[in-house]
Amino acid sequence: MITIEQPAMALNAHDISRKYQMWNSWDLASDERVPHIFGWVGQVAAGAAGGKLKNLIINCHGQPGRLLLGVGGVVRSNVGWFRQWRGKVDKIWLTACRPGFIQDPGQPSDGNLFVGEMAKAANCYVVASTETQWFQSNRTYPFGQIDTFEGLVLSYAPDGSVSWSHRYASNWSSNQE
Repeated sequence: MITIEQPAMALNAHDISRKYQMWNSWDLASDERVPHIFGWVGQVAAGAAGGKLKNLIINCHGQPGRLLLGVGGVVRSNVGWFRQWRGKVDKIWLTACRPGFIQDPGQPSDGNLFVGEMAKAANCYVVASTETQWFQSNRTYPFGQIDTFEGLVLSYAPDGSVSWSHRYASNWSSNQE
């Protein structure tokens, strides 16, 4: 488990059975629009101690260069939405599968460019996996904690460069989804 410094916010996508609990937690509806999500996070951050969130957990499904968050998701072409969070979020944790994965040339998405541009737009650190994430189904995690990542995880600095990397062990077993 990874302990998350508060105040923090968790965005739990409607189709993820794993739930995180933070100072503010939002279980998104299936028809939630991405612009509304971004606006609401900004409002919650403004109401936090110091007027910002230390951490924001985006708990959703993902693909290389894509977050399946809200209607339509977040891709490189709309990463500019993260500018709304400048000065309001210190670090974003993407618990999704593979958003930072670099696909072979000719493929539609480059996770490295996607997450790097996200960090630049938000002007904060972004932590993202490059591998599939496994977790126990229908589990609510203890307050202020997220599951340990699977495989290679990268942290991007506000300038979009990789500031650190860590390779976690895989905790996958047949009773997990």
